[in-house]
Amino acid sequence: MHFGKRNIRSAGRSSGSVEVTLPVELAVLEGIACRLYLHDGLAPEIVLQPDLLVIMPVFERLWDLLRLGLKEIDEIGDFAEADYGFGLFRASKLGTMPSLAYADALLIHRRLGTTVEATPHLLEAFARIIESIAAVAGGRLGLSNERAALFGNQVAHLVSGEMIGARDAFARSLASQSSSAPRDAGWCRSAPLSADNWRRAQSALMHVYDQFRSWDNDPTAFTKEREPSYRARYFEAHLCTTQA
Repeated sequence: MHFGKRNIRSAGRSSGSVEVTLPVELAVLEGIACRLYLHDGLAPEIVLQPDLLVIMPVFERLWDLLRLGLKEIDEIGDFAEADYGFGLFRASKLGTMPSLAYADALLIHRRLGTTVEATPHLLEAFARIIESIAAVAGGRLGLSNERAALFGNQVAHLVSGEMIGARDAFARSLASQSSSAPRDAGWCRSAPLSADNWRRAQSALMHVYDQFRSWDNDPTAFTKEREPSYRARYFEAHLCTTQA
């Protein structure tokens, strides 16, 4: 990933040290220790390798919270790095493997407490991680790959209140209309890392899982149930356009 050019400059004539200004996209790495490599040769390269192992506990902690929320359904086991593709930034497409971004975990690691109201920017990072790990959890709970991905997106929306990714609006609306679900999506907004919030969400998450499981058991049910909803949305949009 090319970020343009930067100059090496002296940090002080007598200090013997130099500075390189990193692009704004890499500001998220501020404070992270980096290993420095020089690949010498015809076209020398200086490589900075950030030590991001200190961020792994963030993913593990969010997995443990999700594990608590899904406890009434079944045991999902431990967090496994092999289930994901990792990158500094989240990959838009990585085959069938969910993607986790160190940049999202860094935001949470630095600023997201258990009692402080989270900003939309932080909640989006939180939701992106939840979407990926909930998709893996859905697969471990027996959902098909397609349904597990959608399950992950719905769980992320219900937990954070953020609408991320281009997922099915019909499935999302059914999950939010559940009598056992919270009145509004985003019950973890004020304290995303609170175990009590996730414990209170167990019945709602079970309802969401049961809905997706039923669609897996009857592959035609999802299409049949969705068709009237989308037809109504089409006529509503067409009516509004005609009146305008």
